[in-house]
Amino acid sequence: MTVSRIVNADGSISYRARVKSGRSVVASKTFRRKGDADTWHDSQKRALSLGEFVDPRAGMESVGSALERWAQARAGTVASKTLDTEKHALKHVPTALRNRPLSAVRATDLEALYTQMMRTLNRSTVIRFRQVISPFFSWAVAQKLIAKNPAIESKVPRGTGQDTKREIFPYTVEELRAVHADLLSHTSRENADIALVLGLTGIRWGELAALRVRDVQELPYPALRISRSKPDGQPVRTVTKGGKPRTVPLMGDVATIVLNAIKGKAPDALVFASATGSARSGNNWKRDAHWKANARGRRVHDLRHTAASLWLINRVDIKTVQTWLGHSSAKLTMDLYGHYMGNDADTAAVARMNAVLAQPGDAGGTLEKLSTGAER
Repeated sequence: MTVSRIVNADGSISYRARVKSGRSVVASKTFRRKGDADTWHDSQKRALSLGEFVDPRAGMESVGSALERWAQARAGTVASKTLDTEKHALKHVPTALRNRPLSAVRATDLEALYTQMMRTLNRSTVIRFRQVISPFFSWAVAQKLIAKNPAIESKVPRGTGQDTKREIFPYTVEELRAVHADLLSHTSRENADIALVLGLTGIRWGELAALRVRDVQELPYPALRISRSKPDGQPVRTVTKGGKPRTVPLMGDVATIVLNAIKGKAPDALVFASATGSARSGNNWKRDAHWKANARGRRVHDLRHTAASLWLINRVDIKTVQTWLGHSSAKLTMDLYGHYMGNDADTAAVARMNAVLAQPGDAGGTLEKLSTGAER
């Protein structure tokens, strides 16, 4: 029998449901009512036949213990930078939650944690935390520790949180060339040219550090094939942050800089190697180029923002800019840089007002004509 009647020592009756796979009992649970025992038994048998069965004892493992096993399983399968990001994010899992059994965690528990985190963190940080914790619970499902992923059903509450988002601070073309000139007076031409390459191609530092001669194409037009990255202190990654290779055109004098840099080099040689031929360190480059003294308050990453804003200001369409930057969607590009896109009506209105305000003579009379409609 799969559901048996039991007479307890005090004379009360209970019912024990046992789930079998072949001749082996894989789960057992006792109920006070036979109907409850039958319902539980049937649901477990159905899960067993569908391959969805989870041993109730497996879910008793603590969240903290399972997190450690998950982290060990991830090592060697994902980039070291990703592991560092996950490790940092998981510091937000409180001790009380770490000590709870996996099977006891519900979506509401995670939502309570999100709310608590947003008292001190930006909402985007909390969303990234959810994006880290969800694969962990998916792993637990795959390991038959729990039946479903509670993070999938959880939602990050609305709000902005407390920390300040870093402002985008791009250069104008004139400012970028002025910074390039200042760097030339303090460092080598190659060091100075790197700033111009970053500012006019929009590639990330790690992508520039990993750039090989074979990644430079000359036909049908000069361009870079971005498929690798070398973050500081980490091995070369054979995938970029965006997850897909992309082609970035080389325009103007940047094409000349890059094509000159690869002359006489082997296909696997680095385009912008260090003095020893190895990949450049971003921190070392900033030191050698005297970046802080000459950057006019910008970060190196603002060079990427510079390229994006220059493209959009000069009416390169948003989908093309998304592709050149390696963003996952045009929406991401629009959210970051949409305010640099002007339309024809804006341009015409600004040109008209500039023309009016630039007229010599009585500015008051000009404004009066505009307000009365005497001049159209």
